[in-house]
Amino acid sequence: MSRVLTGDARSQLDQLKREVGTPTSAVGWAYGGETQDADVLYVSGASGTVTDPSGALERSLRVYRISGTKLVDAGPLGGEARCGQGRAEDGSYMTICGWADAETLGVVGFTSSRPMADRTADFHAVRGALLQPAG
Repeated sequence: MSRVLTGDARSQLDQLKREVGTPTSAVGWAYGGETQDADVLYVSGASGTVTDPSGALERSLRVYRISGTKLVDAGPLGGEARCGQGRAEDGSYMTICGWADAETLGVVGFTSSRPMADRTADFHAVRGALLQPAG
């Protein structure tokens, strides 16, 4: 895994941690990208107290080169969720989805050398995997 890719996810994590006050847990990582054409999944999330979920979500998505975000179904975990699409500096295609609720805030990013279809179901799957109780 590229240190650059992992570094991107971790740099986003710093912003998310600021949004949750004192974080109780956090994750920032990237998966994939072993070859030039390989898809990459970025994951950043933090738990704590999110006093303004809508505002925190909007601020956390602002850093990405995506054209407008739209509300999407937040899935069974609730809260508010948004997704948007755009292009990265290297020309790859991006779909960025984020969620916020009273206790968690996170961003899931998908990048590919090819245009992507709707990734909402994939976003729900990743969010669900992240928000499992420890043990």
